[in-house]
Amino acid sequence: MVEIDTGLAPGRSEHEQGFGPETTLAQRCAAMSARLAANGIRCSAHTLADKRRKWKASGENPVVLLPRAREKRPGGFTDPRCLAAMQEVVARRALESDVTIDVVREEVEDLLRSRYRAEFDDPAGAAALLPSRSTFYLRMKESGLADALNRPTRARAALASTPPLPHGGREAVLRPGQVTQVDTTPLRILARGDDGRPTSTEMTSLIDVATHGMCALMITPSRPYDARSGQQGQATRAIDLTLMLAQALAPWPVMPGWDPLSAAAASSLPFGALRAADERFTEATAARPVIRPELIIYDQGSPYVSEHFTEVCDRLHIARRPARKKTPDDKPLVEHFFSTLAHRFSQYVRHGWQGRSHKKRGRGIDRIPLYTIAELQQMAQEWVALEYQQTPDAGLRDPFRPGVVLSPNDMYAVQVARSGYRPMPLSPADNRFFLLPRWVTPGKGGFMINYRTYQPVAQDAGHYREILLRGGSKLAGHKDRWECRYNPYRPERAWLYDHTAGTWVTCDFRLRHLLHDPWTADMWEEHAERHRAAGGSDQDEEAVALALAQRDRRRRSSKPPPKRTGTEPPFQGLDLATEQPSQDPYAGLEEFDLSTLRPRPALPISPMAPPQPSKALPAGADGQVNGGRDPHPLEGLFVPADATDPSPDAFAAEPPTEEHEVVEAELLDDFDPGADGEDAVEEWEDAPGNGTGL
Repeated sequence: MVEIDTGLAPGRSEHEQGFGPETTLAQRCAAMSARLAANGIRCSAHTLADKRRKWKASGENPVVLLPRAREKRPGGFTDPRCLAAMQEVVARRALESDVTIDVVREEVEDLLRSRYRAEFDDPAGAAALLPSRSTFYLRMKESGLADALNRPTRARAALASTPPLPHGGREAVLRPGQVTQVDTTPLRILARGDDGRPTSTEMTSLIDVATHGMCALMITPSRPYDARSGQQGQATRAIDLTLMLAQALAPWPVMPGWDPLSAAAASSLPFGALRAADERFTEATAARPVIRPELIIYDQGSPYVSEHFTEVCDRLHIARRPARKKTPDDKPLVEHFFSTLAHRFSQYVRHGWQGRSHKKRGRGIDRIPLYTIAELQQMAQEWVALEYQQTPDAGLRDPFRPGVVLSPNDMYAVQVARSGYRPMPLSPADNRFFLLPRWVTPGKGGFMINYRTYQPVAQDAGHYREILLRGGSKLAGHKDRWECRYNPYRPERAWLYDHTAGTWVTCDFRLRHLLHDPWTADMWEEHAERHRAAGGSDQDEEAVALALAQRDRRRRSSKPPPKRTGTEPPFQGLDLATEQPSQDPYAGLEEFDLSTLRPRPALPISPMAPPQPSKALPAGADGQVNGGRDPHPLEGLFVPADATDPSPDAFAAEPPTEEHEVVEAELLDDFDPGADGEDAVEEWEDAPGNGTGL
């Protein structure tokens, strides 16, 4: 370009032929085109002139001279309205029986004719709007619609419900917590429930889009409604989601027994900077960053649209955006995390892992020792801090180091250095707003929650009397009731909120002293239902509390369940007389030095030796063995009481038989048939490492 523009190439002092001062710009472009053609590059003079014009307009920027790949238009020159009609007709046919492309073309033609009748009246407009039959077939194959018609009905329905882009478009996420995704899925792991029986579980996870990091996770029991026993179903509730949010706003502690590499100080997190900014980071903090969510994308399940979850999000200034129904692409990260969890965590939980399907499930899963919900929660948190947060992800790249694959902790370290970190510690009074709300009417004897009476503790009794003297709460829409918060997983304590002073009154369950073991509100409801079915009253909290306490006592003192190995086989041995207690033959002996013990001479055994004749059993008085009974196979091993017990020396004193001599001859390595047999045996025994005791 410089030589075409000035006639002189850079670094040259003389003009080339055809580029002198007397030549024009058109002549120099023609000369450069001839030079490129001689080198095998085809580029006309007009193309070179156009490139020079763009080069000068961009301030002589050489980037505009680089060749650009031609962007292939989707659908070629076919009208976009026809392409949209093809997509619509195929999606409409997704749940119906399969059809041919000819039927699809007829329906597309009818749809275009009904929408653009004025253009179809003109033959030229109809030809431009609807392509020919061969072109229509080509567009169906290029767009993949022809392959979609050949798929099964379920696959066609799933493909039709998949959106082309995520909900809201591909938004740019530049800082941690800017966009997060949350969802709940079955965990396929059996756990031990509160009643000691196996129960299914499900997990709710909150993932940050910018770093792919795990903000929080919560594992809860899950069981369907039992119509036979009337037991209520259980699943993830609003309180579980709010406790998960509280978990996301605080560092995770390293629990006893965790791997030392799961600590934040041993990871790639900027631990020094985080510790200086937030005093909650200590040496015992897990390798998981604290990410405050600003926007949560959730599905339209009932816990996510509940009033309690909405209230907590509004209090924390967290925006919420629902995903569309049956569109998992609206929250792809959290959907992909579920398969990651099954492959990299769940299958290593051998006690309770049910497999990916019923056909691949192991036998006896419900009979092996299972983990509790709390133990599974701790195991999952350790796996997140130790493996998930520190494993490189191909989707995480630093723009300044695009060739380096980063882990979620590495990506957080890169982004937090740019966006900064501001801690958001919550006081115990603020954390109580995460708990379930109840509107109660305080009285002299306390207030009730689910037929449980709560009374103030001694240090808050004066504050509670002040609330009673005020009367009603004077809050509109609550009928003079006061706000109360409690945790259904620890219902032995509740907090009454005084909105006039912004303080809390701590109250305990009246019968708390009867329940020494941990209990939940679900366990209370279960025993209250049993008491109601037996004819009792719902308000008889003493009877329900005693039944719950008796259940815990029985569970601690009951015997373990029997092993499911079948009935015990009957005894098949001899009927031995055991009236006389056996005497200890070693009683009264002094301590024996085991180093002086010598091995007893063993009889040589060889498979080539002939079998020894068995001794006849003693006959009874009537001439039959064992008094007429059939002889037992092991009876020959027992010596009668009146018989003389042979000593071990008796066996050693017996002269070797011919059979024994033959066996010893076979065991000799260098046996000389011509030598004396006894001398050969003595020579072999005197050799090192040989002997009859070996």
